[in-house]
Amino acid sequence: MSVEQTKMSAQDLRNEQLVRDFCRDWSLRDVDALLPYLAEDLLYQIAPGQPLITGRDQFAKQMGPFLKKLDSVRWDILRSFAVAPLVLNERIDSFNAPPGGLSMEFHVAGHFLIADGVIKEWKDWPVPGTKQKVGNSIREA
Repeated sequence: MSVEQTKMSAQDLRNEQLVRDFCRDWSLRDVDALLPYLAEDLLYQIAPGQPLITGRDQFAKQMGPFLKKLDSVRWDILRSFAVAPLVLNERIDSFNAPPGGLSMEFHVAGHFLIADGVIKEWKDWPVPGTKQKVGNSIREA
């Protein structure tokens, strides 16, 4: 395969930027800022074995109160690549609670399916061999 064949297309780059912007805007801690990135009929699974969030409204109901309780949110994208409608990234997602709250940090691989300029499906997986932190508890993925 030539280097030319591995370059991302203009559409790939737009899809990747959409996901980068979505990840960046988690730092706003405002679910209303995230909703325009998501399809009305979104399918989202936080992690394997977790319930499926179906639809943008359910996403807002679940994530809105969670985000408001945090002092800060930061998602660091370590790697990202787009192919056609798929965007894959490796991230460290940090959710920082106020004193006495439960802060969390997850090292994940995210899979996003883009359709009509919005995220239609999204699922995160823990990266094997990494540490996942919830409060003072640390477990290996």
